[in-house]
Amino acid sequence: MAQYEHNEWHGSTGGTSWMQRAMLKLFRFLPIPLAYACMAPVIPFYMLFDRRGYRASYNFFRHRIGRGQLHSFFSVYANEFRMGQVVVDRFALYAGRSFELENDELPVFMRLAEAEPGFVQLGSHAGNFELAGYMLRSIKRMGTLVFSGETETVMQQRAAMFARMNVEMVPVSDDMSHLFTLNAILSEGGIVSMPGDRLFGSSKSFSCPFFGDPAPFPAGPFMLAAQRSVAMVAVFVMKESVHRYRLFVKRIGEKLDQALPSRVRAEAMANEFAANLENVVRMYPTQWFNFYDFWK
Repeated sequence: MAQYEHNEWHGSTGGTSWMQRAMLKLFRFLPIPLAYACMAPVIPFYMLFDRRGYRASYNFFRHRIGRGQLHSFFSVYANEFRMGQVVVDRFALYAGRSFELENDELPVFMRLAEAEPGFVQLGSHAGNFELAGYMLRSIKRMGTLVFSGETETVMQQRAAMFARMNVEMVPVSDDMSHLFTLNAILSEGGIVSMPGDRLFGSSKSFSCPFFGDPAPFPAGPFMLAAQRSVAMVAVFVMKESVHRYRLFVKRIGEKLDQALPSRVRAEAMANEFAANLENVVRMYPTQWFNFYDFWK
């Protein structure tokens, strides 16, 4: 288990609170495709002025996906555009709009949700994982770990959407007190939802093969599941079209020998999650939204 300073990208939603409130009002009547069209001419400015994000995205397509120079350049635009669409879709949901969710793999999630023990649900910064919390009503109490640096407007809208689905937000805290809350939820047979591809709070990580090279994945989620011997699922919500997303639900560590030491099981689960994430990102490469050197 290694330690990394992996805090180059926090992933907070851009814009001030008043701009975000204006977006909420607009999306009550503005057609979503029109919002996409208005956003398209702005993308080149992000590519021009956010050089670090541009380089990270370009290197991903050039060296991890293996695309040519020109193809990689246009892929960066598509990547930024997809990110903008995901943000637009979130605000459209806040404003009361809806999306279709293809959910052939939903039974995997529901079987765990209907069982007595709690489990850990892992998301990632690929696709639109937040939509899972807004569109999948939880039978159990669910606590979802969230970055606490968002604007008040975003946090209020999130709280309102999550409350309808029996989900409560657990903000990441500097004193690590969020871990006590997550443990309590699991102890009560609830669900803990957290990202599996970002280091929050603790810098401890597992080095996992990912697109050809070792990359750091946070140890916390996997150690939590292994030490408490609870199930784990990876959930990916990927954009298919203007009004449609596709849900992927993958069991993690299901076939592991529970007699193995918890650290060994945790590292094996981290590697399994990384492999599942790579498979999904290869299917939807422009929906990879970690705009920094993930392998650093």
